[in-house]
This record gives sequence, structure tokens and C-alpha cells, in this order.
Amino acid sequence: ASFAKQQAEVIALRKFFVIDDGLSIEAFLGEHRTLPQLLLEATDYLRATFGYDVVFKLRAPIDEYGTSTLYAVAMWSGPVADARIALDRFDADWWLAHSRRASGRLSFTYELV
Repeated sequence: ASFAKQQAEVIALRKFFVIDDGLSIEAFLGEHRTLPQLLLEATDYLRATFGYDVVFKLRAPIDEYGTSTLYAVAMWSGPVADARIALDRFDADWWLAHSRRASGRLSFTYELV
């Protein structure tokens, strides 16, 4: 994909996701070209299952082996049981059918705030 297309995808992602440590996330997205489009496709399903008022963040921490997984994190302020239900519903309704495209580099989760 072209640099211009990649930049456009990142701009679109920033409209939905808070991007922690933007430069490393942008580099990660550049290395794993299927992820930006996959994340953009996921946004409607994330809103439908978690709600329209939930903030989502992208994080790409480096593990002890120097590899990274991108995490799309729902910042959840309600009961933990409701977050689990929403995540299970998102997994069943959308993510399980699309997860192979991420090649193990993307995970959806929640964080209690």
C-alpha cells in the first residue's frame, strides 16, 4: 500500500481510537498492512457491542522477546460482567470470522477505568 493510503488509514483510525505512543503504533501498522483496514472494519461492531460512549485505545507493548501485539482496548467504566458480555458478543458476532486476517498480531480487550 502507498504511504498516502497508510497515512489516510491512520487518520481514519484516530477518529475512533486513542493512539498511545503514536509513532510506534504507526510503525507497527505500517509493518502489518492488513491491520489498519481490519480495525476500520471493526469499529461499527465495537460500537454496537460496547456502546457509542466507550473510548477505545490502541496499544502495542513490546514483550520480553521483542515482539509486539496490537491491542484495541475498550476503556470500560461499567461492571466487569458487562464488559465480558460485550467482548464475548463482539468475538462471536464479528471477530472470530475475521481474526485470521490479523495473523495473531491483533487482540481486542477491555480495561476497567
